Amino acid sequence: MTVLLALADVGPGVHLEESLTQAGLPARWDAAQVDGPRGGMNPSVVVLDADHLGARLGEVADAWRDHVAVPGLVALGTSAVARERAPLARMVLVSPAAPAETLLAAIREASKLRLATGMRWPILRVALGLPPAENGPAAWGLTLAAARSVDLEVPRAALRWHTQHYATGNARLDQIREERVLTVPEIETAKGLDGALTVQSYVKRGPLDPLQSARLLWALASFGAVDLTPEVRDVGAAPRRLVHELREHLRARVVRLERSTFYDVLEITPLAERDDIELAYRYVGRRYAPESLAQHDLGEVAATIKPMWELVERARAVLLDHAQRGRYHDWLRQNLRKLRTAWAVDAKDATLAQEAFARGGKALGDGDAHRAMSDLATACRYHAGHPEYEASLAWARYRVQVESGKDRVSSAVAERALVEGMLVGCRPWPRALVALSLLCLASGDPDSARWHLHVALAIDPNVPAAAQLAQRLGMRR
Repeated sequence: MTVLLALADVGPGVHLEESLTQAGLPARWDAAQVDGPRGGMNPSVVVLDADHLGARLGEVADAWRDHVAVPGLVALGTSAVARERAPLARMVLVSPAAPAETLLAAIREASKLRLATGMRWPILRVALGLPPAENGPAAWGLTLAAARSVDLEVPRAALRWHTQHYATGNARLDQIREERVLTVPEIETAKGLDGALTVQSYVKRGPLDPLQSARLLWALASFGAVDLTPEVRDVGAAPRRLVHELREHLRARVVRLERSTFYDVLEITPLAERDDIELAYRYVGRRYAPESLAQHDLGEVAATIKPMWELVERARAVLLDHAQRGRYHDWLRQNLRKLRTAWAVDAKDATLAQEAFARGGKALGDGDAHRAMSDLATACRYHAGHPEYEASLAWARYRVQVESGKDRVSSAVAERALVEGMLVGCRPWPRALVALSLLCLASGDPDSARWHLHVALAIDPNVPAAAQLAQRLGMRR
């Protein structure tokens, strides 16, 4: 094993060269290669200067992983940037002041796992004991055949960095299918690479057993035929869009419910009676209940589902029980200033907001956008943050802007963005989704209009405006 010390400063470089040599590891300090490979040596392990490279650490690490020697990599540094970038570059960070034994252990581990620190074509070929070759159809068959029996520790170690990442096949995967180098079970297993499953779910999916699925995924990712991304990529397809939106809703809801009230949990006002509470509970459940979300692979955000739903159950139980609700109101009066709330509004204000919203809705139906905007703005003033009020106001404001001569598309895009941001993390609100659908349609995005209408109609098929717009867009109900 030979070690290259790609360090910028002569002091640490010479010192570590002497320490490693005395420990029996051939080592050489070379400042000329601090910014990437420059030739002249095929090291087993490269120690990179993380403090010097900073944000470029990952870029230089990838350059070394493409090197013909495929060396193991260790990062040396103490800066905050180094601590942030080393894990992203899939490297262990060692302090220059650490004992020599610590650096030696990191070097040995990097050498051992050097073929599992990245999924790239050159690394794949070396790991399989195959000579360098062009990444193309002529080499795919033999490479895949060798990958089927590779030591499992190699793909397992490589994939462990990506267990919560989404696996999406790309155009190269289509080429590999066309070359017919995959077995029938592999073809069926590869169908799961639709971007809606994380790595840990994909390898368990079948029909291949998990060990063979891991080998296949490792090989295809090294071919460049599968993209592994922390977020869902390309949300044009419905399954990926749904997973993406659910992840966004869960993240936003965690923020929304921080220091909130039970009224915010169910998105109801203190005027709510038993039927209102139960309806809100069902609506929240349509999006956030564990049994609804269990059918989707939500990655790391799935950990938020259970505590979030326990809060929903608690809010429902307290607000349905007259005595508990009274005690909760007493507690709210003492603590409301410490909380963040959009729903624990004064009962009188909630009533005035409802009345103004009803007037605004009627004005919209009568075609009087200016009157509608005035009434809906009043509703939002009395109850700011109510999804239906805010979304309807955005639609009325858009119509007023168009009537005043402003550009239709740019006005719709701006109002649409406001509504989308306001609805994320909420329970589904059918009438708000209708307003959003209208803005999507006005902004030239009929697919998104249909998407939001589908959600609205699934929650409440009896919203007249939703049914009319769905018919206009040729949607089947």
